[in-house]
Amino acid sequence: MVSRTPSSLHSALFSLHLYKYAFSGLAFISLMLVTFSYSPFNLVIEDVLANGSVVDVAGYREESQFEKTKSGYVLDCSVSEPRLFELCGLKFKYTGADNTLSLPSYANLDEVEVDAFIESDNPGAQHRAGVTFISLRDDVEYDENDLSTKRFQSVYFLPDDGVQLINRERIVVDAWWEKLYQVPYDIAASDLSAVASILVSVETLNKLDPGRYKLYLNSLLLKHHIITPASVNLFLALIWPAVMLVFLCHFVVVKRVEMQKLQLLADRDPDSGFINLNGLKRLYPGKLNSPLTIVNIRVRNYLALQREFSKETVTSLIKATFGPFTQDKHREAFLVRKQDENILLVLKDFNEAFFGNLISASQKGVNIPSLGHLRLDVKLGIARGERGMTVDELLAQTTIAIDAIMDNEPGYKIYQPELKKEYRQARFVEQELRIALANKAFHLVFMPVYDSEENRIAGAEVLLRTSHLPLKSFSPEVYIRVAEKAGLIREIDFWVLEQAILALQKIQQPDFVLSVNISSKELMDTRFTEELSRLIEQYHVRPGSLCLEVTETFFIDVNTICFESIQAIRNLGVKLSLDDFGTGHASLQHLLNMPVNEIKIDRSFVWTLESEKSAVIVDAIVSIARICQYDVVAEGVETAEQLDKLIALGCRYFQGYLIAKPDSLDALLRFCHEVRHSPAMIQKIRATG
Repeated sequence: MVSRTPSSLHSALFSLHLYKYAFSGLAFISLMLVTFSYSPFNLVIEDVLANGSVVDVAGYREESQFEKTKSGYVLDCSVSEPRLFELCGLKFKYTGADNTLSLPSYANLDEVEVDAFIESDNPGAQHRAGVTFISLRDDVEYDENDLSTKRFQSVYFLPDDGVQLINRERIVVDAWWEKLYQVPYDIAASDLSAVASILVSVETLNKLDPGRYKLYLNSLLLKHHIITPASVNLFLALIWPAVMLVFLCHFVVVKRVEMQKLQLLADRDPDSGFINLNGLKRLYPGKLNSPLTIVNIRVRNYLALQREFSKETVTSLIKATFGPFTQDKHREAFLVRKQDENILLVLKDFNEAFFGNLISASQKGVNIPSLGHLRLDVKLGIARGERGMTVDELLAQTTIAIDAIMDNEPGYKIYQPELKKEYRQARFVEQELRIALANKAFHLVFMPVYDSEENRIAGAEVLLRTSHLPLKSFSPEVYIRVAEKAGLIREIDFWVLEQAILALQKIQQPDFVLSVNISSKELMDTRFTEELSRLIEQYHVRPGSLCLEVTETFFIDVNTICFESIQAIRNLGVKLSLDDFGTGHASLQHLLNMPVNEIKIDRSFVWTLESEKSAVIVDAIVSIARICQYDVVAEGVETAEQLDKLIALGCRYFQGYLIAKPDSLDALLRFCHEVRHSPAMIQKIRATG
């Protein structure tokens, strides 16, 4: 799962706030529009009688007259000779200051309120009142005397019912006008957008009967909305889907941009900024189209540097060390963060000299402000990919190559097909180790250590052996190395420790010391000392009778945590031995400061004692050990000549086939008894040699 970074989270929150405020604002505006459309503030009432329009009679002009009273207008119309389509009424004409038509729009008219009354001296006449809106047509040129250029729209009512409230829907185009002038269908629609005048009249269904008619017009009010509820509803019906569509598109775009950012973040290591494995595989998703080289850089002292300083410091050190190699435009190289201690360098070309430069740069180190000069201890696994290969295949090859490099072997290794065989062998050994551990198919043998001054067996080195047939064809060094890489060494180490302590209970010899080889990984675990203390207390053995052997390489990059573990072991009373001395890179200063009790001279120096150089080295080691009060054990003594030279150089303790081969505990006990009861044992050993 990919977690969100603060920047992507801020972007997402900004989008959410944007939507929230936008929709809240739109909802508020919509509510205000709806509320306003139905409120009195949206209603405009126009008093036609009081708006200052020009008033005149319409029809029967010679027979009609009107007057304005306090309550309104009174029209007196005397009809002697009725005429077809002639009416008697009052016309309210809209004109401006220059006597031109002002043509107000009543497109939003909702209601007409009329207060009118008709008196007639012809009681049998079926008269009615009408309100006619005379507007101009927009499809023909206006002519005052041509009725066809005007649109007549009317509503009729019986005036005896008091105040009339007439809805806009009741105002329709007059049929006589439509029929008389053969008005087209699309023009015959009701339209109050350009009203020239309003006519209030008295008429019958056909023509006025002879008589006298009085029209009392007390009020004529036009009620219309500034914004009609229908238009508001239509607006909302259109704007909400449009806004939803806009925000949906915005959401898709924002999400796409955010996904691109998240994808970019997912392809990058947040600590270093390097591309990660996801990003690498996205760059090369399928088979390669051109050659590609991947260098797997494993920083062996990564954990030590991180504990001593910080993860950020190690990242800065990695950037400063390998970053310059990515700045060559001709090389087209870039760094990839595989995991904490593994960095990949991906490049187009393949040049062995370049790989040597990587090693040299790491050994040279970098000056880190306020921290000093730091360096990386690295080994490189290199794979060269050809067209048709995949990145996963290359990564697997780099792992095989880097695992083939011994822990004490600096440098790099290029993948070769034969390495795959070794890798498969290691996997086979790992599998069989797990089976052997489950079946408890291990046992110990003991390699005696002879004290030439006191003519006794002063101790023994515990060696691991197995009865598991598939592992018997491999040397213990092979499967121990595999166990360390596979994470099985802890289980093996504690089993060996416990068996060695059990063996100590059976060895009833004063000052006898059993030496046990311990993986350096154990001293990096602060719980190791607690477990060791528990075993010593559980089996009631003397702590000084136990010696832990650690290789010289471990002490070179020892960190604070390891030093604390070493001190805790020393505080228990358990001894420490520096194994294979001379094969590592320890300086004289290291030797003087190493908190050990014993140094073991590596067999390679013993076997070459005839060389003056080796003899000088052994002499120097013995002299320094004497100054530091370290015991010295010479390993690999196989001839009497080697023994004599070592004694002459000042060695006291010896271990090798000349003394005895590794054997069972019972054989060790018998050998201890023989030596203890044979004062001339040294001569017998020499004679045997």
